[in-house]
Amino acid sequence: MILLTRPAMAWKGVSHSNNRIAMLNGYLYPLIMLCCLSSFIGSIWGYGFEYENIYYILIRTGVLFATLFISYHLLAFLISRFTSFYMKADYARLTTDLLAGYSMVVVLLLEICLGLFPNFRIIGWILQFYTVKIVWDGAAVLMRVPEERRLSYSILVSLMVIFIPVAVGAIMSVLSVNFG
Repeated sequence: MILLTRPAMAWKGVSHSNNRIAMLNGYLYPLIMLCCLSSFIGSIWGYGFEYENIYYILIRTGVLFATLFISYHLLAFLISRFTSFYMKADYARLTTDLLAGYSMVVVLLLEICLGLFPNFRIIGWILQFYTVKIVWDGAAVLMRVPEERRLSYSILVSLMVIFIPVAVGAIMSVLSVNFG
């Protein structure tokens, strides 16, 4: 919640922790599981708890898990490469992994809400752009991006955070059609 309400203060705490495993096990993976649980519950609510629908609901939940899991790891890799290229310096992979994981907070929380209330998708798209603020503060505190490059860096990383899960989700949906 602190990351959503006071991102600069939250990033200061993150910069002192330097623990990728704690971020993954204590933050990212539980949020991914909550996304899957809300999608499962929302699907049962929407489609009904009938034998014919359970298979579809389980496939849908599995696709969501794979999408979010792959999205984080792809995002961490791309942010690491992009940061090294854009800043012309080597950054520790730990900091780019932390930036990728914690920057997904809006995407993950919206996914939890949209799993239960899928009719709010347009509002979700609008709220995703709060990611720019979170990345803006993370770029300053965690990555120590110089002020003159911070705006462009924040926008480009935010676009990655917003659109990589969408692209991975589209690919996973196409691949999962064969299961149905």
